[in-house]
Amino acid sequence: MEYRRLGRTGLQTSLLGVGGGYVMVKEIEEGRRIYRRAMELGINYFDGRYGFTSKMLNPLVKAHRSRYILGSKTADTSKDGAMARIEEDLIELGSDYLDIYYLRAYNHKMLDEHFSVGGSIEALIKAKEQGKIRNIGLAGHSSMSALAKGVNTGLVDAVIFPLNAVRRDAQEELIPACQAHDTGMVIMKPVNVGIGRPEVHLRYLASQPIHVMAAGVSTVEQLEADVAALDRDSFELTAEEEEEIERMRAEQSANTCRICDAVCQPVCPVNIHIDHILYHDVFYNEYRALGLEGILKAPLAPWVKGRMQAVFERRVAVINSCTRCGKCEEVCPHHLPIMAMFDRMLEDHAPLIEAVRAAGWAEKFADAESPYGKPRR
Repeated sequence: MEYRRLGRTGLQTSLLGVGGGYVMVKEIEEGRRIYRRAMELGINYFDGRYGFTSKMLNPLVKAHRSRYILGSKTADTSKDGAMARIEEDLIELGSDYLDIYYLRAYNHKMLDEHFSVGGSIEALIKAKEQGKIRNIGLAGHSSMSALAKGVNTGLVDAVIFPLNAVRRDAQEELIPACQAHDTGMVIMKPVNVGIGRPEVHLRYLASQPIHVMAAGVSTVEQLEADVAALDRDSFELTAEEEEEIERMRAEQSANTCRICDAVCQPVCPVNIHIDHILYHDVFYNEYRALGLEGILKAPLAPWVKGRMQAVFERRVAVINSCTRCGKCEEVCPHHLPIMAMFDRMLEDHAPLIEAVRAAGWAEKFADAESPYGKPRR
């Protein structure tokens, strides 16, 4: 495993890290098995907080705290709210400190609220002085210019953002800002939410001026495949690999939502949050990765099984509320065929809903402990 200096944090981080967004859908013990295997493979960066991932990590952190670089996040923009979240994270992880604490900043409005008087940045500065966190971070998957603005304040030690062979908008403004301030760069969605082949996406990223890729993994096999993809002496891409990346970029670009801060939602006559439907759903991405048979056999957390039917049925209802006016396609800066993408999702969802309903998951796991309260029906 290669290690890189995470910018001015001075931390030596493994090139491959583990994001918590997909580990969270697994049973507690399965999540711990994934994290243990990651440590055995030389991975030391772990990104949370998602679902019960803190509970999964807790015994490992207590046993080997100095071997881990732990990051967590909050979207709370108030000083008191952010400080409360930090305290909760420390208790759940069983740690005296967090290496990086990220403020979620999806757009300029959120960023400005974080950095306003009485905003969450004040909590992070205080927590850093107290030793509860070691570094201040920003996190976002929408506006790269908002993250760049935050980095340019000089207060940000690390930033986590999406970058992959298809989505490269961070290269325009954010990465140069990070390089200018020696800000650590952590990559989310390195394999384009599982759409692309790890060998191609991860090797492409390894050749970029980034520090760690927080890949979403939900099985030990996925984790081992990601590690194997980076097992090479040089990350300089061959001509054949460059050609494959460009072919893949062309193929996937037409079906990849960039979550560009609700550009399309305001024009929708029925107020559909189209980017949430097309992109930002762990359950659907897990289903696409594992297939119907795979997801039915997977060691999913009870709370996930309890709400999966409702999540998919609700999405179908939202898509069916679409008037097919086409206004979203007219304003999409990436010219996505949104109506066709909706149709494919409806086709994908039908067999899963039928199978989960037949299995009776919603009833069997209705009372399962959940990190997100009761599921909406």
